[in-house]
Amino acid sequence: MKKNIFSYIAKFIRFPLRFIKYFFISVVNKYSRPKTISNNILLDFILISTGGVATTTLIQYLKLYKKLNNENDQDGYKHLNKFPSIENKNIKIIYIYGDYVKIYNSLKRRKIFQTQVVKLGCPLCYLLKGKLEKYFFERCIKKQIVNFKNKHNVMTLEFDDIWKKKEEIKNFLEIDSNNFIKNFPLRNK
Repeated sequence: MKKNIFSYIAKFIRFPLRFIKYFFISVVNKYSRPKTISNNILLDFILISTGGVATTTLIQYLKLYKKLNNENDQDGYKHLNKFPSIENKNIKIIYIYGDYVKIYNSLKRRKIFQTQVVKLGCPLCYLLKGKLEKYFFERCIKKQIVNFKNKHNVMTLEFDDIWKKKEEIKNFLEIDSNNFIKNFPLRNK
């Protein structure tokens, strides 16, 4: 009986502490300096996105041809909210974004919205719900898009254009294989 009471108390305390921790991380992500990508990193390119735009599928496929960041974001590059400071000027970036409503719905449906707004540095989205949450999420996504558009060595793709621009992706990444286009992942409807 005592074990159940202590377990309940621990659970009761853990939830607010976790909420405060992730809110604090979200604030830090919003106001921190851009991440530095050093010369020591052995990647051909980095794929970055807002989330909710087939990033994992693309990373898994592109890994067959080039060395790039981790599909599970273990290296922290997949959802950078700011354009990184890149020491190796040869590293290319593909940045993918989409309609914020579709992204919002995708993240909510998969129950990863709160995790994603922490990574994107959107503390107000973490605190608010409903229309205010959507409003601040849109602002956060628009800010991230501005941070990545029109940069050197960056290919910016809208989600709906990924499959139309397979050839451009192949050329941008300097992939020689004829199978790249033929085996490109199909779009999920």
